[in-house]
Amino acid sequence: MSDDAPAAAHGEGDRGFLATLVDVFVAPGDAFRAIAARPRFLAPLLMAIGIGIAFSAVWLTKADPVEFMKAQMEESGAAERIPAEKRGEVLETQVKFFTVFAWLGPLVFAPLMYAALAGLFLFVYRFFYGAEATFAQSLAVVAWCFAAFGLVLNPLILLVMALTNEWNVDPHSVLQASAAALLDKATTAKPLYALAGSLDLFSFWLIALLSIGYGAVIRKPASTAGWAIVTCWALYVAGKCALAAIF
Repeated sequence: MSDDAPAAAHGEGDRGFLATLVDVFVAPGDAFRAIAARPRFLAPLLMAIGIGIAFSAVWLTKADPVEFMKAQMEESGAAERIPAEKRGEVLETQVKFFTVFAWLGPLVFAPLMYAALAGLFLFVYRFFYGAEATFAQSLAVVAWCFAAFGLVLNPLILLVMALTNEWNVDPHSVLQASAAALLDKATTAKPLYALAGSLDLFSFWLIALLSIGYGAVIRKPASTAGWAIVTCWALYVAGKCALAAIF
């Protein structure tokens, strides 16, 4: 590395929030080199959480908790496993927690997930790649990736819900951008449908962003850093398919 490389790296970090956000979309390599040089994670983390809160605020004004939970019970097959005389009681209990969990998602579970992913990827890159990465760098990459991801995905979900006037469906199933769109959910084996649902364009874009981000952190090509991301994602999908087979 040349003598002026540290100064260049420092210079890459001296950019504003909006400039960095735009570059995450149009020039992710430049954006994540700057983020790795100066890993500020608070602003993108708050943005990612805020996007989730905004989504819940809009969705909760439109969704019918009773219809939503009833549809979820029927789709999962849980309704068939519950005695007919108990279904009303179970549904009433789930409806009570509907709003609570809708707010806990962006306020509690999402931040915990970001921190857990940052810790997981930090461990992987340090242990398997011998990278001199920090938790601040790892959390900054995760926060920026999910902020950009949510900024695109959540408005699209709300737009489709508004256009179709379907507010009582699982938000994760609204955008048909996966291989699951080619299958009939009613007749397809649950593990296969879960696998197909994981093969979607938005997930691939997120994987690409994370690969570019961690490539900048460990100073390796995105294709090299991407193996860790893809492996973790594959293990997650395998677990998802296993749970679908069981339940």
